[in-house]
Amino acid sequence: MAANAPAARAAKPAGQDVTDASELASDILRKTTSLLISGPRPHAAEQLDLYDGIFARLMPQVAAERLAEFSTALAGLERAPYATARQLAAHGDIRVAAPMLAKAAVLTERDLTDIIKTAGQSHLIAIAIRKQLAEPLSDLLIGRSVPAVRMALVKNLTARFSEDTYRSLFKSAERDDELAEKLGSRTDLPAKLSRAFVAVASETARARFIKAAPLAAQATLQATPTRSASAGMRASWDYSHIKAEVAALNRSGKLRDAAVNRFVHSGDFPAAIFSLAVLSDVAVEVIEALMDDDRRAELLVACKASRLSWATASMILRGRPGCAPVPPDELDEERIRFEKLVLSEAQWKIRFGIKAN
Repeated sequence: MAANAPAARAAKPAGQDVTDASELASDILRKTTSLLISGPRPHAAEQLDLYDGIFARLMPQVAAERLAEFSTALAGLERAPYATARQLAAHGDIRVAAPMLAKAAVLTERDLTDIIKTAGQSHLIAIAIRKQLAEPLSDLLIGRSVPAVRMALVKNLTARFSEDTYRSLFKSAERDDELAEKLGSRTDLPAKLSRAFVAVASETARARFIKAAPLAAQATLQATPTRSASAGMRASWDYSHIKAEVAALNRSGKLRDAAVNRFVHSGDFPAAIFSLAVLSDVAVEVIEALMDDDRRAELLVACKASRLSWATASMILRGRPGCAPVPPDELDEERIRFEKLVLSEAQWKIRFGIKAN
């Protein structure tokens, strides 16, 4: 009986060796991490490579819970071992990957791009909340078409969006009230896209967007007509009082810049619209449609095709009934575009390339 005692003491439950090895690896990982964080900071790439080698041996032996703690500890380092950071960021367990994806400065745009192309929703959201997220990464995230990722991006006030990304977000927000509200709270929204959104969004989305917007922008947005309101205004325009006068001016060669300028200055916008239609040789419905807030560029093409000066074209642009005021900086941009337009190209485009919608 006594002879069997050592054997009995030596017997271990199944899997005990694996558990002991995991605990030992976890302990070494914790101590090595502490040395990396608290000890002399490694500067040379060779030193970081040494840590990479150690971590590469230890990580496969450590449970996900410990790896998550390890990832959190390394994510805040300005210079973390690169191969280790990449391995943690690509880990299938979001608890392990999230700290790296959300914070690690060592990860390159290329690293994040590769992950965005194949990762699931949780990993994408972790990237979407990164500070100072660059435009190309935002574009890629939006391209994955995941609603929760869109929302995370919009809430990240440090993320940078291209105009195309903003267009996509506004399109999604037309019928998504919560997304519309979060968009409205951003201070970097392009003003012209905001006004275009307010014109077409559902009533609830429009209201929540305007309420969340900065106070300085709320009055302008509130004054922006909806698409249905603009259509109703066009339907009420009457040209019967002006047709004969415009026809007479045209026959005598006096339907020119000065005449259109006079119509706009006197507030007779139907006369100005009808004159533009005659001068550019298109149906009046085409010019009417260009009075919408989001068709300024095409309206300027019609003005150029009608041989109007910038002074008259800008009066038309600023005087459109029911449209929000054009900010001075945007008006300067429109002037530059107008002056670059070529008469022959504008005449061709208004006659064959622009339609009434």
